[in-house]
Amino acid sequence: MIDTTNDGIRGGTARLIEESHAHDAFYEGNLSNHLPMALVALDRLGAAPERIEAFAARYRKKLQPLAAPLDVLTEENAERFLGRPETLPSWVVFFKEAVARAGAERTTRRWTGRLMPGVGSVAFHGLIRLAYALDGGVEAELVHALAHWAAGYAALGDLPAPSAAPTSPAAALASLKGDPRFAKDRFPGRRIADRMARAAADPETSALVAAAGTPELDALASALLGAYAATGDFTVLHGLTASHAFAGLTPYMEDPALARRYLWQALVCAYLSAGGPAAGAPLAGDETWTWEEIRRRAAAATDEHDVKLAYSCWRLWQRYGDDRYRRAASATLA
Repeated sequence: MIDTTNDGIRGGTARLIEESHAHDAFYEGNLSNHLPMALVALDRLGAAPERIEAFAARYRKKLQPLAAPLDVLTEENAERFLGRPETLPSWVVFFKEAVARAGAERTTRRWTGRLMPGVGSVAFHGLIRLAYALDGGVEAELVHALAHWAAGYAALGDLPAPSAAPTSPAAALASLKGDPRFAKDRFPGRRIADRMARAAADPETSALVAAAGTPELDALASALLGAYAATGDFTVLHGLTASHAFAGLTPYMEDPALARRYLWQALVCAYLSAGGPAAGAPLAGDETWTWEEIRRRAAAATDEHDVKLAYSCWRLWQRYGDDRYRRAASATLA
């Protein structure tokens, strides 16, 4: 296994990511293109070059080509184009010019702050893709990741005032177990983002968001880990990978505390959109699998969500040392 913890991704992987920019960030009715994120995760997990090539060749068969830009975005009018997936090609041009003019770091700092109210946009994939772009160190991917987030942008409404006597995020989620107000399928919608928007519009959601105050990231990640490990729920999986992505973007945030409140708001809406599943049941997983074994299996996985989940758990374990991340990753890959 190749450990790339402190180095950039390999040249062949960077080339595949750049080649992927010939494809749109959306496909089949605004599903998110996971290819660049999966390639970074596979490289970091130590997948062999031929394995990464094969994954890319298989995945890009379902993608659609990136169209030519139709609109001219400027510093003065760009806000009007937020949240319109069809304007993605124009956002690519906009961010390419912004990076050339102001630099990658300054552009990332500015737009991370602007887009953070929509941290859950396109089921957190804007956030996740940007974090992976920074992880991989491919500047062209940074441009496309920002464009993905901006074109899919959707805020979830104003933040409520945080509780003066906050509870933990884990306790807040656990309190929903069996609550008839948040029964499964209460929030309809074909996509995660649709159901999250409906959850955000429910007047009872604000109280849940306020309950945890301004939570720390380790508490947020731990709460989502417990919820995912208890259920294996696909929506909750996105919340866990978003927690990892958020950690990677923290150095670029002007107000990390405010950003965490937006993340918690989005996580609550995602959790409610999944039907408020149990948050503290015993973990599944293989007690005997080491991280080396988990990384080996993840590098051979064919589902992009399994790859990303294993990578997120590995990185969050490195950050916080909670062995439940290993158990959750092994359960996903079993």
